[in-house]
Amino acid sequence: MYLKDKILEIIKIAESKHRNDPSITQEMDQLTILMLQNVNETIELLESLEMEELGWLCSDFEELSYKFQSKAFVECLKRLDQKFPRKMSYEIQNGIEAYYGDDENEIK
Repeated sequence: MYLKDKILEIIKIAESKHRNDPSITQEMDQLTILMLQNVNETIELLESLEMEELGWLCSDFEELSYKFQSKAFVECLKRLDQKFPRKMSYEIQNGIEAYYGDDENEIK
């Protein structure tokens, strides 16, 4: 999977830097841009990653959900919350709340 390889490559670059290095924002922006290209690939990616890798991506859940407006993406977030209970609950909840599609009452 091209997306997963590219995401993992960028995460590896970010991990090699000091956590407070301001240039990490460049890698984070690249991650967001890549994930926004295709909702189905992003769902597949998120479901294939481990918690440590998801930690680099979870801050984007709200933006991704808002821009995708995809029930499938929100369902993916809910599955991640079950897979990793209480690890990304805040970010997942923000992602769920950013969805305002027709079936909003069914999602929450």
